[in-house]
Amino acid sequence: MVTNKRSGRPWAAIDPSIASTLRPTLPALVEDTLEHIDQELPSLGKDLAGQYGVALRRGIVRALERFLSLLGREVDALDPALTELYGSFGAREDHHGRSLETLLTAYRVGARGAWVHFSGAAVTARVPTDQVIRLAEAIFAYVDELSAASTLGFTRAQVRRAGHRDLARRQLAQAILDGEAATSAPRVNDLAGDAGWPLPDRLAVAIWRPPGDVEASRGQAAPHPEVLFVSSEDEVRALVPDVVLRDRRARARLVPPGVTVSVGTVRPPEEAPISLAHARAIATLVDEGVLDGNGLVAAAEHLATLVVHADRRLLADLRGQVLAPLEEVTAARRPVMATTLCSWLAHHGDRVATSSDLGVHPQTVSYRMAELRRLFGTALEDPHDRFALLLALQGPSGWTPAAAG
Repeated sequence: MVTNKRSGRPWAAIDPSIASTLRPTLPALVEDTLEHIDQELPSLGKDLAGQYGVALRRGIVRALERFLSLLGREVDALDPALTELYGSFGAREDHHGRSLETLLTAYRVGARGAWVHFSGAAVTARVPTDQVIRLAEAIFAYVDELSAASTLGFTRAQVRRAGHRDLARRQLAQAILDGEAATSAPRVNDLAGDAGWPLPDRLAVAIWRPPGDVEASRGQAAPHPEVLFVSSEDEVRALVPDVVLRDRRARARLVPPGVTVSVGTVRPPEEAPISLAHARAIATLVDEGVLDGNGLVAAAEHLATLVVHADRRLLADLRGQVLAPLEEVTAARRPVMATTLCSWLAHHGDRVATSSDLGVHPQTVSYRMAELRRLFGTALEDPHDRFALLLALQGPSGWTPAAAG
């Protein structure tokens, strides 16, 4: 017995005997639906001759038969098999890089055709008007359920693809950092394809040293889809294409507030490990106070400093040799004299420029330089010795000759 009670399943209020009236229309309805899809939706219609067309025809038939079986029953619209089938239609749209709108339009075309065929048969069979009205409601509610199944399939496919792509991007970044672009180019190219990341001609490795949570800073430091990140417990590494570094705005967005970004030299992907080594060297120099760690610190802008500090043992030997005369002054005074000498050498002996750089009176510079000339003698006049002194004086302002040795 059919109840008049309304529910979220409008087919339950329809006399099940009406199914026998509607069933003879199914063959013509299926053909009309496919023909309208072919005419109104070219992007789907072009696939109807292949396997997709076979699957779609089967899906239409199964959906219509399922609908007729629902009449008079308080059950869900779709069974698991039909849910899976219509979910696969949605997933297919994602696989082909299309939006879901075309497929959902096809469902609306089908609903319109079903109403035309079913209502015609119902009127001819003198089905009561209230049942015809409920039939219309049931058809469109049922198609909404089919659409929801395909939407869910589409969404799940997107999530799976995004997860796969994220994994491929992480694997690609690690492979390049490990030098596989030079040793295993085919694998790197395959990973790049899976990741949707065309290998740039030139790139640099960057290191983030956040003061707090690494993952939180990694989220802030994701300014560009072409930047690949790899996180570890104490730092975030990334591959940054040269085109991003040359874009002033993109480069600025690489640096979250309070984070130092050390960028290695720009090189071909095959030489990424070299860029990583240079990025680490920059990070070390920032940690030691040799370089200012405020924001982005690029190796390309500090090549001379990198060269000077490339071999710490040699630098220590150089300092111990050429700065030995400073041992004659008190330990408290050595940093002041070293800083004065470094500024004087950098400004080619210009007393006024040196005093401005140090923030002292020019006479103070003259007094200090008189003492330095006494200590270093002719070394301050010899170009080779001056260059060696300038190299040795590079580093933290708190340096002392005794500590260097």
